Amino acid sequence: MVSQIRHLILLGDSIFDNRSYVGRDQPAVIDQLKAKVKDFNWNATLLAVDGNVLSDVGNQIKHVPSDATHLFISIGGNNALSYMHHLNDSVKNVGEALIVLSKIKKKFEKDYVDMLTKVTKSKLPVTTCTIYNPRFDNSHQQTMCETGLSALNDIIITESTKLGIPVIDLKTIFNDPNDYANSIEPDVQGGMKIVENILYVVNNHRFDENICSIYARMN
Repeated sequence: MVSQIRHLILLGDSIFDNRSYVGRDQPAVIDQLKAKVKDFNWNATLLAVDGNVLSDVGNQIKHVPSDATHLFISIGGNNALSYMHHLNDSVKNVGEALIVLSKIKKKFEKDYVDMLTKVTKSKLPVTTCTIYNPRFDNSHQQTMCETGLSALNDIIITESTKLGIPVIDLKTIFNDPNDYANSIEPDVQGGMKIVENILYVVNNHRFDENICSIYARMN
């Protein structure tokens, strides 16, 4: 284990700020992370805010403490939710549906690039996360959302790759119903997986080489 003191910062939305969704007296993501890093005399700070979207990260960054060493970002799910009304758009054929998806993708791309531009100005090591699939009871809604999210996750991975930023693939990691507190929020088990991957990235990724690697530790 690396001995240098680390201060890990969590930016984004309720994927990290999930206290409202875990059971009473159950640990949120930040609680689990702090418990793990305490053994190494490290620190962890939660700046992510439930309900925030890509454009809110710029404000979160303003509160990053001066001794921060690593930034972890999980954001975009609420942007995706804001696009869900398009699932009911009427189109004449599959081609037109793809045009609608392309417009959504371009909007998300602009907002994601803007967010990364602000975050990388800090010159701190950054790690992003893909958006995991929801668990909706309606199979048609689930299929539509999974298809749409694949387009958004493509942007997250592509833009992170361009900047040499590692990615934690939550889409792959969240593979068990018990990972979820409800259809879209992480429960304690899901939070544990998030924390394990964060620590693995900190201890193993070669940030100084400016390369993108995809991480998905399943246990």
